[in-house]
Amino acid sequence: MIGICFQATFFTVYLSQKYDYYRTGYFDFGSAIQTVWMASEGHFNALALGRPITLIVSVLFLLYPHPQTLVAFQSFWIAIGAVPIFLLARDQLGNQWHAAAFAGLYLMYPALWGVNQYEYHDLALSIPFLAFAIYFYSVRRLPFYVLSLGLALASSPFIVVIAVVLAVSFLIDNYASKSLKHGRYPVLTICLATLFGVYLQIVPQMFSYQLPTLGPSSYTLTGSTLYLNPATLLSQPLASLAYAAQLKAIYLFEILAPVIFLPILALRKFLPALPWVGVVILYSPSVGAGGVGPVYEYSQWSSFLIPFIFIGAIYGFKRIIQSKYFLHQRMMRRGSLLSVMMIISITVAIFSSGLSPLGKPVTFSVGDSSVPTDFNSTSALHGVWPSPVQNYSVLDWFASQIPQNYSILTQNPIGSKLWERIAPVYVFYQPGYKNVNADAILIDTQVQGLCTSCVNTVISSGNYALYLSYPSEGIFLYFRIR
Repeated sequence: MIGICFQATFFTVYLSQKYDYYRTGYFDFGSAIQTVWMASEGHFNALALGRPITLIVSVLFLLYPHPQTLVAFQSFWIAIGAVPIFLLARDQLGNQWHAAAFAGLYLMYPALWGVNQYEYHDLALSIPFLAFAIYFYSVRRLPFYVLSLGLALASSPFIVVIAVVLAVSFLIDNYASKSLKHGRYPVLTICLATLFGVYLQIVPQMFSYQLPTLGPSSYTLTGSTLYLNPATLLSQPLASLAYAAQLKAIYLFEILAPVIFLPILALRKFLPALPWVGVVILYSPSVGAGGVGPVYEYSQWSSFLIPFIFIGAIYGFKRIIQSKYFLHQRMMRRGSLLSVMMIISITVAIFSSGLSPLGKPVTFSVGDSSVPTDFNSTSALHGVWPSPVQNYSVLDWFASQIPQNYSILTQNPIGSKLWERIAPVYVFYQPGYKNVNADAILIDTQVQGLCTSCVNTVISSGNYALYLSYPSEGIFLYFRIR
């Protein structure tokens, strides 16, 4: 519990500072806050209905309607994922200390940190749900399994694919045990996946409040191909495979090395992760042209792999310690293997995580990075704690002057602070920002993501008048002439 509380508290404070200091972006954090706020006010956009977990989170948001609610909840819930890992390891390995070691490895896993560093994402919540689902399957607690899988499905449409493969792994379990005693699990898994798929095809387009920046069609099951297009894989398989091959190999090494590749020894348990492993291997910009960034970097996309990496590692570890070779090696102990895993985890974190001064920075979106501070790109070291952009408190005041019913065109980091409105927030260099007639334009020349030519074009149209300015620091607020 100490590790869970420490990690949850650390990331809550860390992410709150990122937000306060304009080190987050409207895509994705600002749009998530706006969606949850709208849901708490009774306005359900396509994102909320396509990711129904948002409706549950909006209830928490009502209790404390601030962005910190989202980052605190996600940080705590991701850390809670150590509980099913501990329970499963304890049952399979028969040793509470070894189970605690696996829970500790989960909490110190660099890819998990990368998920949390990119602020709130609904799909990140699926990590503990999937881990709980597998644990309840292992102890044959059907009602809790159904609940856990249902909540995982509510977190992301891609879980539908994972659920189908999960059902296949259960069928293989039944075949291996030569028993159909637990045949309900694969059947119910397929039924849940099918029902949620039907829901996704119908509900987001029927009842959602329309925002130009969050179109409803992309949040249906088939519409999600706008984000991740499998047709490209069929037309350009070799090009997709060759794209960034070295970076993909490094990423796969970084996520498997901390568990010394143990999931490979338990492929049946690791099977549900293989669809996303395939996405990583075959990713290219054309495959993810709809908004799925590089999946071979630490980000929210690792959520589809993490639970099965640890589940596979537990069963792989069990297979090793029960092997005849291991039993005959007097010098080899279980604790030795776990110690090696911890050492490798720390080493990988030092060189790959943005929370290490030596770690490589990952750009999540314009102005939002795993290194949320100004740093010299030529230096071997960088800071790790969020630092404020110049005049951030003045920028806060400018943002507060924009009426709540106004639509806005602004930069990505500024957009994350303008969530409390039903009107759309348009961000430079993001979908739909061109040729918009926003009610307000807020820019800061010291903040990343400014499209100067875009602003000049819009202002020269004569449709906007300067409302407030801080010329010496490059902050300007324009309102559309009515």
